[in-house]
Amino acid sequence: MKSFNAFVILGSVFALTGCVVDADSSSELGDDAEVDEQTSVAEQAVTNGAVNAACAESLTLRDQPGGATLGTMYTGPYNGVSKFYVQSTSGSWSYGYSYSLGRWGWAMTYYLTTNYREQGAPGQIGYYYACYRADGSGWGGGIG
Repeated sequence: MKSFNAFVILGSVFALTGCVVDADSSSELGDDAEVDEQTSVAEQAVTNGAVNAACAESLTLRDQPGGATLGTMYTGPYNGVSKFYVQSTSGSWSYGYSYSLGRWGWAMTYYLTTNYREQGAPGQIGYYYACYRADGSGWGGGIG
């Protein structure tokens, strides 16, 4: 599957937001290569023992799965990619350390990924970021 980032100017010449677009229209029905690629992406989205990105505009840190809110991790052009060290994963929740909040807690596994990149300094012209979740959806943007 081939992907590329498409950027659209929103409201200001300095604010950009991105999306992931599937540019491969050559796949035939029943083509197993794309299914295998999606499976491998899903297996690699969250990595225990590694720093993962909070791949969403905001992600709540909780005291236990589905429990009380400890804080919110934000990812965006002005605060950068919020990073979360994943110690362990249990079902749809991962336990780890939020660098932006400075505390341990639980976050929803769906929004965590090691498949991310950023360039430049958050809040400065030329900064951009992008991350991709297990299902292939993404979150990204930057400041032009």
